[in-house]
Amino acid sequence: MSVPFEFPTIMDDRPKCVYKYLHSERAGSILEKLLMRFSQASVLNDAFEFKPALKGMGTRAELEQGVREMLLTRFPDIFVRIEAGYAPEKAAQIISDIVSEGADLMESHANYDKSVKDVYRLLDENFGVLSLSETPESALMWSHYGDGGRGFLIEFHPEHTWFWDKREERDSFRHLRRVKYLERAPAYFLNLPDEIALYTKGIEWSYEKEWRIIRNFNDAAVKVGPDGYGKDVMLFAVPPSSIKSVVIGYKATEESVQQLKSTVSVNTELSHVTFQKAILNDDGAIDILPES
Repeated sequence: MSVPFEFPTIMDDRPKCVYKYLHSERAGSILEKLLMRFSQASVLNDAFEFKPALKGMGTRAELEQGVREMLLTRFPDIFVRIEAGYAPEKAAQIISDIVSEGADLMESHANYDKSVKDVYRLLDENFGVLSLSETPESALMWSHYGDGGRGFLIEFHPEHTWFWDKREERDSFRHLRRVKYLERAPAYFLNLPDEIALYTKGIEWSYEKEWRIIRNFNDAAVKVGPDGYGKDVMLFAVPPSSIKSVVIGYKATEESVQQLKSTVSVNTELSHVTFQKAILNDDGAIDILPES
């Protein structure tokens, strides 16, 4: 069996395994077409995706600093003109009043509400999420996303370069990030880090053990739809060498298993893909074993 891709040694905090829980039809479609959806936050199960708890636009000092920077960007000599036209104390008071009024405007409920909605809308229109899990043995995940055990898992090579496509050091997209599960502690909108906005969920979701990658829809290979939510379905090309194995659900039908195996067997680019089987034990635990 040929090695489809030579992987680098994992040197940092990366998962050892990542899986996608799928209904049988969707698993078959992904393996046949090598296309997979990255979903808008608005169609994901968690209603709070990309909607962290907020307590306002920012501190007063942050708002005033933001106004100063905006004025200097748009009108570079505004403060110089004021200082040149008035006595120092008067000029300082005028500048202080302008900055304070601008901060009041930024802090107003209408402006704050619009800013938050605009950012969410822009994220939803331009970026999609691929959610994966580091565990193949979650009964809840099999129930919720694997059609009650009748579906399949696709196991990916987490070290594949497709999952590590950062364009710069501070790039928040195009690479796998571990989701952190936290209490919803309110933060200020202006200094909200991407890690909190994009890669955290409530602790009630911790069983998912999620890793996610977010990509810009400009990189999608195919657009179809709309889906049931009225959203375009944005499909991204999946490198066949990124796929490691398929895990057969513990309730998968023989027909669905044979269809999936046939799909894999006719594609020489997937000749390296192996099959495993999920076994549901009497105590509810799930084991993943090589298929005999």
